[in-house]
Amino acid sequence: MKPLLLSLLLLVSLCPIANAEQSNTLPSEESNPVELNIWGAANFDAIEPLLKAYQAQFPEITIVYVEHSSLELFNRVLSLRPADKKPDVLMSPAMDLQFKLVNDGYAKPYQSEVTDALPNWAKWRDEAFGFTFEPIVMVINQDILGHRAMPESREALLSLIREQSPLVQGKIGLSDIETVGLGYLTWFHDSQQSRTYGRLLEAFGSHHAQLYPNSSAMLQALLRGEIFIAYNVLGSYAFEWSQTYPWIKTVMPTDYTSAVMRTAFIFREAKNLQQAQSFIDFLLSDDGQTVLAQASSLIPLSENAVGPNSLLEIRRKPHGIFRPIVFGLPLLVQTDQAKRALLLEEWRHAMRTAP
Repeated sequence: MKPLLLSLLLLVSLCPIANAEQSNTLPSEESNPVELNIWGAANFDAIEPLLKAYQAQFPEITIVYVEHSSLELFNRVLSLRPADKKPDVLMSPAMDLQFKLVNDGYAKPYQSEVTDALPNWAKWRDEAFGFTFEPIVMVINQDILGHRAMPESREALLSLIREQSPLVQGKIGLSDIETVGLGYLTWFHDSQQSRTYGRLLEAFGSHHAQLYPNSSAMLQALLRGEIFIAYNVLGSYAFEWSQTYPWIKTVMPTDYTSAVMRTAFIFREAKNLQQAQSFIDFLLSDDGQTVLAQASSLIPLSENAVGPNSLLEIRRKPHGIFRPIVFGLPLLVQTDQAKRALLLEEWRHAMRTAP
């Protein structure tokens, strides 16, 4: 084999595969531990405080958390074979994909005093349960503003892009809606809600928007200066970055602020059913929700939770009318293949016809 070819193959083999699943284990120190397998789409750093708090109450449990992207998680479940290791619990912010799995029979029903206390809009048929409330935000490097005010709405964002057109060429970041489940969910929601949707799509395409696999990747690109604007980012991650890097500003658009719920359900073939049920109860309990508010970047659903990342604190920040994505039958429209094909074709046309 030629040396150059060998070097290239070695380089490829050493490069991590984007979005590949990552497994993280919190081992029990008990002599006969029970394993709880959780598949999720939250960054491990964000969900780890919750997992550790749960394990502190149930020290006999070893927790294996396998992190996927939201679309990978969905496809991984669909591709499971009888001999494959199965999850006990699945968690994801891609509400449409979660609902599709539940509607297709992948969830095992569970009812308890804790699940009964959830409002009806935050659960579905005692099978899937919402546990966070996360605004979808715009994130902007304030250094590009000069004397201009921070754009607080989509109209203002379009004005900024128009006024700073040469500067923002190739410097706008988006989720790749063809490969990112949450990206598709929030973009579809925009297409139904926003009068600026068509102009945003045109502006993003004509300015050669960069596509990313998740919110964290967009925030990292902002930090490196690869992009100056990131659109439709999970607020739970963005607020944390803005606290650490003050020049990165997080904006909840004042025309309307979309919001998603992370949802969780017990897999129909859960091997460790009792542990899965106790985890769901802890996740939804005041204790679990308070851990999210105080020790995680995730924003808990419960209004009783108190802490810097509580729902109360988020509502104190400037925002528009919250328009949460409804967890219910309307989500099936978004997973309809004909609807998806139309939206993706519109997206591809805008992205590939940029001048």
